[in-house]
Amino acid sequence: MIRALLNTKPWRLVVLIGTLAPLAVVCGIRWEGTGGAVSLASLLLPVTLVALSGQLRWSLVASCVVSTAIVIEAFYSGGPDGGAGYRFAAALVFIVTTLTLLVTTAVQVLRTAIADSGASLTSLPDLDECGQGNRSTASVKMEQDTADEFPVLLETLEDIGHRISMNLDLDTLLPAIVSTATASLNCDQCRVYLWDRTGTSLINPLRTASAAIDRFVPNVDDGLAAWVIRERELITAEQVATERLLSAGLSDDDYVPHAVAPLTAGGDLLGLIVIDELRQPSSSFRRMLDTLANIYALGIKNAQLFRRVEEMALRDGLTGLYNHTTFQRELRSLVRKSSVNETPLSLIMSDVDYFKSFNDDYGHQAGDDVLRELAQLWKAVMPDCSILARYGGEEFIAAIPGRDEDRAAELAEILRSTIEQHPFLSNGREMRVTASFGVAEFAGGTQSTDDFVRVADQCLYSAKASGRNRVVRHSVRSVISLRSTS
Repeated sequence: MIRALLNTKPWRLVVLIGTLAPLAVVCGIRWEGTGGAVSLASLLLPVTLVALSGQLRWSLVASCVVSTAIVIEAFYSGGPDGGAGYRFAAALVFIVTTLTLLVTTAVQVLRTAIADSGASLTSLPDLDECGQGNRSTASVKMEQDTADEFPVLLETLEDIGHRISMNLDLDTLLPAIVSTATASLNCDQCRVYLWDRTGTSLINPLRTASAAIDRFVPNVDDGLAAWVIRERELITAEQVATERLLSAGLSDDDYVPHAVAPLTAGGDLLGLIVIDELRQPSSSFRRMLDTLANIYALGIKNAQLFRRVEEMALRDGLTGLYNHTTFQRELRSLVRKSSVNETPLSLIMSDVDYFKSFNDDYGHQAGDDVLRELAQLWKAVMPDCSILARYGGEEFIAAIPGRDEDRAAELAEILRSTIEQHPFLSNGREMRVTASFGVAEFAGGTQSTDDFVRVADQCLYSAKASGRNRVVRHSVRSVISLRSTS
């Protein structure tokens, strides 16, 4: 900080004064004669420079330093009288202050005159080579407004960046992007398109709320969107209208929005942001949108990575189904809802038959392949409302809300038959797999979640004990037989 202050022009001169003042004191032992003249010249020169180049406060500081030196010199040199030194110091401060005010006023008058002449020049239209005006007063005013709004824009960008970076939930991040973009860009429409799960097409995650206004649907293979994806550059409707080569290649779009910008982060194209229906044009629009797109892309990237990490913590790494911990939490929630709403809730628990021998015969890699494919079969057969999980090892489980035991047993039988008939392949070899199933329905009342799972597990044990590759339901077995198998 001190070095920065010393590097400024006024402070350099103050340092110069501090260096010359002792020299002046030595040279001007008295105020009379040549020595006094040298002393005055050496003191007044840096003060004058400060007055001409610095602000008022720096000039006062410099003159006060020199005045102090004068008083000290007068006191120790035995000058005419002590009062003369004080009077001279006061006069010096007055002269420097007056000179500084005059110089400052003159500079301000000169600057005002230059600014007025510049404004009068900019109010005239620019002339092209043919002498025709090509710059409107509106464009000049737009540039002036942009300059005036620049500090506000910086503050806005800082606020948006903070809001976006702190939001790691994609479901709430996207509405925040839309709201901040429409407010910052002064537009009525903003839509964000992200890649779907296959990575082959762009979808609007908020389309349910804005389907009626999606006049522009990006086509990744042709048109405006394809150009932005390929070039990774922002494009505006004005460019499409004025650049012939560009407009010729983008003629396939039925509707062209005001602007389309890529959302890129870390070299990855995450999607597109589409801006339309501007309320008021602005010369800073393109730069603002480009900056916002970069901020939004980083926010989306962070949210996607955070969601991926969350999914890794919630799901089984091999099958992609929920893991044991997540399933227990979800099941407790379903049990509470079933108790309150008095709606049916069923469990299906399954175990691969002779899986240990299967691993010994075919190898653990083949066993992993079978488990992955089994997970896909469970997803294909079970309803969308089901909570599926790999419960541990070769055990799978499903909680099915809204289904009683009869319907759950039918689903279990369909799945059992599907597994039995399905050809499992690993390293070019075809393998046959069967599984046993236990089915139970939540009894309500005081039955706990653990007891609910225990009943389904006991049914599964009975299925394995009675020959495997079958489905056993709880309702067709007595409580005594359940206890006898535990």
